[in-house]
Amino acid sequence: MSNQHPVIQLGLELLREKSLSIEKLALYREAFRLLDIDISKQLSLNALKSVFSNPDDSSARYFKPSILNPEVINYPIDELASGDFSEVCPPVISDEHNELTLLEKYGSFVAVDSYPQTPVYDLFKTAAAIQDCLEKGEGDQRCLLVGCDFSGIQDTVYTITSKGALKTLRARSFMLELLCEHIITEILDVDVAGRHAVIYSGGGGFALLLPNKKDLEENIEKYFNTLNEWALKEFSGRLFVAIDVLGCSVDDLKDKEKFQLLRQRQADRLDKLKRRKFIGQLDKLFEPNMPKQVTIQTECQITRRDDLDDEQMRDIALPGGDKMTRENKIEDGRVWVSESCFHQFKMGDWLIDNKNTIYRYDAVVDREKKENFGTLVLPGIDGSGVFYTVHKVSNAESAHHWKINFWDDSSVFQYANYVRKYGDLSNYAKEREQDILKEEGRDPKNNDTASFSGLAASSCGADLIGALRMDVDNMGNMFSGIEQLTELSTKSRMLNIFFKVYLNQICIGNLGVGLEATDIVGKNYQEKNQHGDIGRNVSVIYSGGDDLFILGAWDETTELAFDIHRSFALFTGGSLDAEKNIDSGGWGISGGLTLHHPKFPLYQMAKKSGEAESVAKYESGQKKKDGLKNRIALFYADHLMEIERNNKMERINKDDDRLMLIIDWKQFNTVKEIVKFFVSYSYKSDNDMNRLFMKNLPNSVTYTLLDITHEWHEKGILYIPYFLWFLKKHTKDFDEQPNGLRFFKQNFILTKFNILHLPLTWIELLKRGG
Repeated sequence: MSNQHPVIQLGLELLREKSLSIEKLALYREAFRLLDIDISKQLSLNALKSVFSNPDDSSARYFKPSILNPEVINYPIDELASGDFSEVCPPVISDEHNELTLLEKYGSFVAVDSYPQTPVYDLFKTAAAIQDCLEKGEGDQRCLLVGCDFSGIQDTVYTITSKGALKTLRARSFMLELLCEHIITEILDVDVAGRHAVIYSGGGGFALLLPNKKDLEENIEKYFNTLNEWALKEFSGRLFVAIDVLGCSVDDLKDKEKFQLLRQRQADRLDKLKRRKFIGQLDKLFEPNMPKQVTIQTECQITRRDDLDDEQMRDIALPGGDKMTRENKIEDGRVWVSESCFHQFKMGDWLIDNKNTIYRYDAVVDREKKENFGTLVLPGIDGSGVFYTVHKVSNAESAHHWKINFWDDSSVFQYANYVRKYGDLSNYAKEREQDILKEEGRDPKNNDTASFSGLAASSCGADLIGALRMDVDNMGNMFSGIEQLTELSTKSRMLNIFFKVYLNQICIGNLGVGLEATDIVGKNYQEKNQHGDIGRNVSVIYSGGDDLFILGAWDETTELAFDIHRSFALFTGGSLDAEKNIDSGGWGISGGLTLHHPKFPLYQMAKKSGEAESVAKYESGQKKKDGLKNRIALFYADHLMEIERNNKMERINKDDDRLMLIIDWKQFNTVKEIVKFFVSYSYKSDNDMNRLFMKNLPNSVTYTLLDITHEWHEKGILYIPYFLWFLKKHTKDFDEQPNGLRFFKQNFILTKFNILHLPLTWIELLKRGG
């Protein structure tokens, strides 16, 4: 399919010339009419108003007209619309270049004067899709809305147990994102349609607007069955791909009420499919199967599958990836995994580089590609296998290729690919990781994905993993109210830009617009130092649509949660106060942060952090519609949460539920300030960079305060005479700092006592060694 389209070219001309005449718009009068675009006057460029703000909000700010740069976060912070469009003037390109990619690069943060909340890219992309329906669609219903939704993503991704868990988990998450892109490509190819037909893609689903052609609906229906036969075999029924095709007239797209009804009808049909999973594969679903691998040593050591033949198993411990044979399957030192997990594990090594390209090879081109390490095989619409690899080197044999987060001359694959490598870690963390890997008979390399042991050892204080799950609040309600194709395209794409592209910069510590990354103990994430290379010691497992899952050093993951909130609120129309914290506005996002020993099962980390996220949104007894939201549940801990006191290991709290408090983001900022207050009384010794020590202020101060707050939360009792005596006793210790006891009492105890045990727990974890 050619990458050229006359409507896309018209959008590029608008960016170059800054306006479009009525005569040029009239060539596609009907397509623009269906988008409710008035072409009785010329279109002129305008700064893009915050796409997430209410259209009637006169205080809504504007984006700076600029290119889509994956390394610079563009926030809507300008109070007045800028008239400088010099940065969004695309060059004149050759026929070989992808014009749609060029339009997205230059047209994402600029609008037209009459429609200031619709980017030029989304306006002309959608118009091109409608124009195709007008020219090529058949019958009264010339349009086809194709909707897809994955069911069982978490059950598919988070079943990984131990061996190479982090790297394999990221690769499996990537595979599902690639599967979404693969299905889109297969459907577009069979319809001979361009990528402008994609309304949205992300969050485990997509929507397409295609011209209704003969046999297209039937071909998609057949592919639906092919995909789920493959999914049933590959994931043992955990993953289901629901696809629905709904015909409509072009006028249905213009009428706002009819468009909403169409979307609701398709959503209902997709839900019905998901409630009747594998209805076309019942014979295979209920076919009795005996285990092919009858010992725990020969079953897949990543997913624990035991239904695969010997020839479908590979040894992940050896560089050559030997296949299982009758002779070698019982040899010591073998680590057997399924063929699919083997390639996912190998692909994990390629996903750590942000300059790689995804290549697709059809089976007829090269059937031997399947043997290449790190190759994924996905089912094609014609029933054949399609091979995907990730590499730096270009290959002319590839029918399709996607640059990861790079808008150049090819299609773009947006992917939150921030990951910590072994070579990025501090020397102390490297030593800890080496000890673990040597037990497994492996030598770490600088480009290897850092393991849980290395990430945990990168924490200040306790060597724990922080598991962070976050999710945008009220997404269903906000998207159900969308009345136009352009609005649906704009909002879903902007969310993808934030969660798949900008999140990488937030993890590095590059928040932009003068926002400084939260840094409690002075690790300085923007410089390479004794704490490691530039950036935080975290790895993104999944991010897209409206949610994310991140694992890493517990203290850095906790700080990162606050930075994500600030950036997301500002990106969606919020405003900052004088101290660069969110003052008001913006969309809400809630999260759950749990702490775990690095050997704690990964799927349990995902489960626990998911539970914490749910608790943050809806406290016990609340109905979902009544949830307070825009909050975070901190330090929902597993059974290993202990501190060292008087040479004994004691629980930080006797009741795990009490250990976790649900707070809003303004309270989180207060928690952060209290932690900073106590850090001002501490230091990090030269020979133990990973632990905080108190100076002037005795350790017993924070211990006792923690006990007092626990007594209050568990029993509702506060012994005021003892409390006052305690504070008086340590007046001199507190007053060693300019902001002493009086400051602490006035700013934290008298007004913030109900959340005091959270920063005290934070401090105790920073003081804990190993």
